[in-house]
Amino acid sequence: MSDSTPPFLFGTYTLGPAMGDGDMGTVHKAQNVQTQEVVALKVLDKVDTSREGLRGAAVELIEFAASLSHPQLHPISQAVESEDGRLGIVMPMAAARSVNRYLVEGKTIPRASAVKVVTQIASALHFLHEQEVAHGSVKPTNVLLDAQGNAALSDLPMTHLRELGLIPKAPSLMQQFYMAPEVVYHASPEPQHDVFSLGVLAYHLFTGRIPFDDPEPLARKKISPEGLPPILVPVFLRAMTPRTRLRYPSIAAFMQDFQGAGNGRIDPETERLFRLSDEPESPDEP
Repeated sequence: MSDSTPPFLFGTYTLGPAMGDGDMGTVHKAQNVQTQEVVALKVLDKVDTSREGLRGAAVELIEFAASLSHPQLHPISQAVESEDGRLGIVMPMAAARSVNRYLVEGKTIPRASAVKVVTQIASALHFLHEQEVAHGSVKPTNVLLDAQGNAALSDLPMTHLRELGLIPKAPSLMQQFYMAPEVVYHASPEPQHDVFSLGVLAYHLFTGRIPFDDPEPLARKKISPEGLPPILVPVFLRAMTPRTRLRYPSIAAFMQDFQGAGNGRIDPETERLFRLSDEPESPDEP
């Protein structure tokens, strides 16, 4: 592995060029100096990992995330520490591109492919929720697509690391658009938060645009149905409603309607409660 800058040793890995940037760190191409394996190494360089106790808890959390295996979860190999006290997350090098690259480039994702992506990411989320783990950071930059159009969800530990206290200065704009309105950025994620974010992802894939015109929940206008099959409109409205008592309670409930829409049938309650109206929805009262 070559780079124009001198190599930097991070644990047992030679750190190469940066490949991507996120809320909490920078992903580098890296190589294990012992095995010569080329990997992706996310250096958590946007948060303070210098506190010994906090760093130890973070390593344990990353190792727990590495123990979770599912075909639609991008695997985590291990946590790694540098001599100067920084923390990194080692992952296999993905032969894939993030969904966000397709969206940013303005490429149209065929409807059948969008359905496949949503279904596969839902499968990963359902698996996590069965382990009593929420992802908390479902967004296009964390959805990887391989050459066959199969999707994998990445960055599982990030939200949980923020919960520990590794909090960057601010969430990215994309993160804000994908966060449920009741979410506090550094708080513990819940399965219903993932339902909301999956609804945003599905809408984004189907229409090529983010459903909201403002990242601030109280400033958001009514979701536009343009470009959506009419039967899916109430499904997406229910997934993304700020009224948590009316939002789908689980990924399985959302997917039942999402897949049922393909057969022309959704839950009558969804259709009754979430017809488009002139009145915008308002969040739950505290």
